[in-house]
Amino acid sequence: MKRMSVLLFTAALMVSLAACNGAKKTEAPAEVIESAPVEVVAEPETPPAVQKAPDEILKEFQAFAKEYAEAFNNASKDPQKFIGLANQVNQKLADVEQIKEELNSKQLKELQKAKDLVIKVNKGGQ
Repeated sequence: MKRMSVLLFTAALMVSLAACNGAKKTEAPAEVIESAPVEVVAEPETPPAVQKAPDEILKEFQAFAKEYAEAFNNASKDPQKFIGLANQVNQKLADVEQIKEELNSKQLKELQKAKDLVIKVNKGGQ
């Protein structure tokens, strides 16, 4: 069974590589069209993102971890919610890593519990 799946994967990989290496079409040069000069309008500056306090970010991550675990448990009922949360995991972890140095020992323990929950879900609930 493993051999068969490896052979199928290898064949699919070879076919996709062959398709990517095919001859590329050459495009005909586009006609040059003269146009009026365009004025560049300066956009108003956007205000910088509001920095959140580390404890707020920690609470948001804990809520995310809980929601992620619940979505995993209900993935058969609402797979889109789980997929959407799964796409956010790396960004959420990166945000938490940035504030990790500002947390006290109690908050670090809470953070580790939430990270363990996310890791457990990523491993398939094992």
